Amino acid sequence: MPARHFLRQHWPTVTIAVTAAAIGCAAIVMFSNMPPHAIAMATGSEGDTYYDIGQRYRTVLARANVEVQLVPTAGSVENLASLLNANSRVSVALLEGGIFGARNISDVESLGTIFYEPLWWFHRRAMQGTGTEALRDRKVSIGPEGSGTRALSLELIKRSGMEGRFAEVLALAPRAAGEALLAGDIDVAFMMTSWESPVVQQLLADERIELSGSRTRMPWSRSIPF
Repeated sequence: MPARHFLRQHWPTVTIAVTAAAIGCAAIVMFSNMPPHAIAMATGSEGDTYYDIGQRYRTVLARANVEVQLVPTAGSVENLASLLNANSRVSVALLEGGIFGARNISDVESLGTIFYEPLWWFHRRAMQGTGTEALRDRKVSIGPEGSGTRALSLELIKRSGMEGRFAEVLALAPRAAGEALLAGDIDVAFMMTSWESPVVQQLLADERIELSGSRTRMPWSRSIPF
């Protein structure tokens, strides 16, 4: 038969071709299962705690020849949306617990807890009133759109029945909120950040500011081989 005759005459060439194809397929499978050499990490706005943590990860992973591209965001809510978006280049993000709600997060998995972050509730000491009643007709910062601070602050306000009772609601990031509180431009500041955060330490040390309370509520990633 022609095929058998061809194989008998060219078996060395055929053997080499088949072996090369097998090696090529094995290489494709092997490389497709290797960890990525470049990842995009959603952090927070430049200058905040999450962005600083992202820079530390970038430095450490660079030693393993992994390039980390930091993606500044407004915070955890935006980070989660990026992870759930199949068209997003973000594959790893820093998130605060408690922001998931009823969303389907089956494609997202935790890589571990970095630290615990309370939802801090600071107010000017001269402010009259106690508890949630002290918030009535006040200028309050609850964090920028897309941040975990805003999501959890709104939930706390809703559960305490204080919706619509403020004189003004501002969307300030923690550092800006702290500066506004110290300057007397706002009365109350909600912020979700770590104990070590410079703005938290500054506000705790200032006699003009009082801590009303805190609620403790980390990195997460899309399901990828990492």
